[in-house]
Amino acid sequence: MRMSTIASDAVQKIAILDTSVTSLNLGDQIIMDAARAVLGTLFPSGFFVTLPTHEFLLWESYRVLRDCDYVFVCGSNLLKSRMLWRNQWKISPLDFLIRRNCVLLGCGWWHYQRPPDLYSRFMLRRILCSRYRHSVRDAYSGRQLRAAGIEAVLNTACVTMWPLTAAHCAAIPHERAPRVVTTLTGYAADAAHDRAFIQSLRKHYGEVLLWPQQPEDVAYCASLDQAGVRLIPPSLAAFSDFLRNNDVDYVGTRLHGGIRALQLGKRTLILAVDNRAVEIGADTQLPVVARKDTAAIERWIRTPAPTRIALPTEAIAAWRTQFAAAPG
Repeated sequence: MRMSTIASDAVQKIAILDTSVTSLNLGDQIIMDAARAVLGTLFPSGFFVTLPTHEFLLWESYRVLRDCDYVFVCGSNLLKSRMLWRNQWKISPLDFLIRRNCVLLGCGWWHYQRPPDLYSRFMLRRILCSRYRHSVRDAYSGRQLRAAGIEAVLNTACVTMWPLTAAHCAAIPHERAPRVVTTLTGYAADAAHDRAFIQSLRKHYGEVLLWPQQPEDVAYCASLDQAGVRLIPPSLAAFSDFLRNNDVDYVGTRLHGGIRALQLGKRTLILAVDNRAVEIGADTQLPVVARKDTAAIERWIRTPAPTRIALPTEAIAAWRTQFAAAPG
């Protein structure tokens, strides 16, 4: 722990808008682990306070926000073209009057959509800070944010990927492991293709284990009649411990489950079910194929290959260094 001398300056107060609070998706915990690690290195003497993104804020939360030097919005697909309707980031017209000066860290756009509508453009331009550049997870999200009038945007990839340096990836095994961990996405079910890829896993691996990233994933797996697939307990701690202590590959539809496996040095293939993995994979060479591409899945399982991820290091450095020069 780095100690600092006591000075007359006020402690920097930093709000973290946390996507894992009230979330039933454990992937949000993976995002927040990474975001907290980054912000902790940027502000080692900062005083951090956590507020939710998935609930509308009340007056005490607004009072806290007004008193903070920085407000960071951390990851997930919080941005939309129609932010007045069914928005994951719970902001309302009241926020237009009260909330402002938020900085994005690895945020993304919800699905492929038309350009932002008038309300969304006004809201984003009002609440996002104009002083700092914003970090988005992929080029598509950056284009949509610019269409809303936010020009100061950096494509940094997801903050969970920042530790996946060339040296880290070089240590990931090239050869197939004896066992495999998989994930399913219950809210984006495709029984035919999900059943097909799990059958491929059962053919090539001695054991297949499921980690449920959301509660409904267990029932969905059972509906596919995949007898013999074992369950890893549905917690991030259990998943991380299993990865650390076992020789396994990861092949599954959960983007952040796959990134956690990469973080812990496991050979990984992510099966894309929506725009998130597709866009990040196109930008960074994250190992992604379409869920329905059975031939590509089979080829990846059978063929040894290194993991090579092209991180946008200059954009990441640019986002970081703007706070190093900040006052306070």
